[in-house]
Amino acid sequence: MTTRRSVVLPAVLVSAATVSWAANCAVGLAAWRGRRGSHWQHHALYVSTCTWTLLALAASAVNSRSRTTTAVLAPALLPLVVVPRVRAGGTGHVLLAASLAPPFLGAAAAAWADVVGGD
Repeated sequence: MTTRRSVVLPAVLVSAATVSWAANCAVGLAAWRGRRGSHWQHHALYVSTCTWTLLALAASAVNSRSRTTTAVLAPALLPLVVVPRVRAGGTGHVLLAASLAPPFLGAAAAAWADVVGGD
């Protein structure tokens, strides 16, 4: 039997990863536009995004009702690994970061659907 807490946890963690990713995109844009002092925040938010994503994947993987969330979020791992190796400020870096939108937004929707659709 799945407890309400075990269904809500993946949704909260995926939401945290999604918010962290969106904030990182905003700060990355500021860094690209030349805002001084925004590079270290961009790097810190990258670490935050990776951490929340791994926690969300772990939480959704152990929850039998969150298998869809796991399947939708898992493709985010490859761009997260590759993006720091692509030249910052280049088109490839921006496109890789943007490619994370479908996994993050889709996983958040799936995770919260599990919560709302729960017993």
